[in-house]
Amino acid sequence: MSQVERLFERYGPKYKWLVTLTVLLGLVALGMSITIVNVATPFIKGAFGMSADQVQWLSTGFLAATTVALLVSPWLSSAFGQRATYMGLLTVFIGASFLGGLATSMGAIIAARVIQGAMTGLVRPVALEALFTVYPANQRGMATAMYGMSLGLPLTMATVIGGWLVDTYNWRYVFFIVPPICVAAIIMGYFFLPPREASGPRPPFDWLGAGALFVAIFSLLAALSNGQRWGWGSDGVVGLLSLAALLGVVFIAWEKHVERPLLDLAIFGHKGFLMGTFALFLFGGSFYAIMYLLPQFVQAILHYDPVKAGVLFTPSTLVLAILVPLVGKLSDRWPPHYLTLPGLAFALVAVYRMSSVDWHTSFESLAISMALLSVGMAAFPPPTLSRAIAALPQNLIGYGSGAINFALQLGGAFGTAALVTLMDQRTLFHSDQLTTGLNAGNSTAMHALAQLQSAVAQVGTTPVYQHAAAARLLGQLDQTWAQTFAYQDGFLAIVASLVLVVLPSCLLSRWSGRH
Repeated sequence: MSQVERLFERYGPKYKWLVTLTVLLGLVALGMSITIVNVATPFIKGAFGMSADQVQWLSTGFLAATTVALLVSPWLSSAFGQRATYMGLLTVFIGASFLGGLATSMGAIIAARVIQGAMTGLVRPVALEALFTVYPANQRGMATAMYGMSLGLPLTMATVIGGWLVDTYNWRYVFFIVPPICVAAIIMGYFFLPPREASGPRPPFDWLGAGALFVAIFSLLAALSNGQRWGWGSDGVVGLLSLAALLGVVFIAWEKHVERPLLDLAIFGHKGFLMGTFALFLFGGSFYAIMYLLPQFVQAILHYDPVKAGVLFTPSTLVLAILVPLVGKLSDRWPPHYLTLPGLAFALVAVYRMSSVDWHTSFESLAISMALLSVGMAAFPPPTLSRAIAALPQNLIGYGSGAINFALQLGGAFGTAALVTLMDQRTLFHSDQLTTGLNAGNSTAMHALAQLQSAVAQVGTTPVYQHAAAARLLGQLDQTWAQTFAYQDGFLAIVASLVLVVLPSCLLSRWSGRH
């Protein structure tokens, strides 16, 4: 009798739901750490006097650690069992949270974020494997729906909570809000997750593969994140990209020959899994890009405070809570494209609405767009994830769980980095276009200048400074429009990326072996 069967015997049918609650607590806690610190980043930057390059390490280090750790997780479960792995990872995460909250130096807070990122990446596959262990094959759609909700829900919750904490207290509290949830998850993990099945020696760890992959991912993200500032042809960017490519080749070659690989490349020989992984890579890029772009827009252009920016995400949270269980049930019965394609349609409509935003856009309009987007967030990942992993044989599910989460996270990292670069370039482009138009031959510009000069005169500015003040205000106005146009371009780019998701979604249904 397996350890899971013993636990089912002890707790009865409710054991499935006890495991679900156990892993959801951990996933929600760690998921919140992704966004909640992003809300506080401007305040952390000010507290330590960090430059833009230094601030970038907070996100680049977190993303690189999370991405690579996703592939390390299957080894941990095999070596120590689900219970010890889950409890140990959450304990380390709590330590990293206190390191960040009590940090007195830039190095300490960056280290805290890297450790948090690694623990987040390690826990996700453990949680998914635990769910797949207790749910039968015909209910795994529901299992992945619950898992998917635990990835989307914390992002919206954390925005609200993080905004309130920063506004009411200070940035340090964003690190202290998550540990109590982790403690509850650790206690439940002790009672409800199974210990290690095997009693023999632990499998060897692929240190070379893990090291090569981490440095490759870190180098690639650093190059993408800093390319605009350093210059795409600079020695730094070219060197990082070359190092990433070289170590990527080394990693693939090594994984083909090592006895116990970090990633079993045989999983990509299953077409259904390959298409599901590709679809989630593209969707992850689009989803994380939106979650980066919209909060930036409402704070930079609409001047929402952190709390109001967080409240904007509340309707989408409610939609997720309602739809995810329904999607879970349906994904066990229907081919995935019956759910994913309508979900993508809702997401496309939502992001297309966002592509026309400006400083007159209302809170209600943005909230409606977010609610529409959450339909896609609820409908796309669960059936895609479930059907892709179902295409694998039992002995490869652990590797598949890590790899498909790796693809989702890597897509998010690429999508965000590409969007940051696009925004920088388009802001400069629109700024140049608008500045060129500020001349005596442009009647519209001269009329606007005259109106501003009149307004400046009415507040008591002396005639000597009226023209200079009006010209300065007009320049600031044009800069705001340049940023607004760049945000619109960013949302249109996300629309295009969502369209690309359609093809692998259809092929997944065709090749997954179930119709």
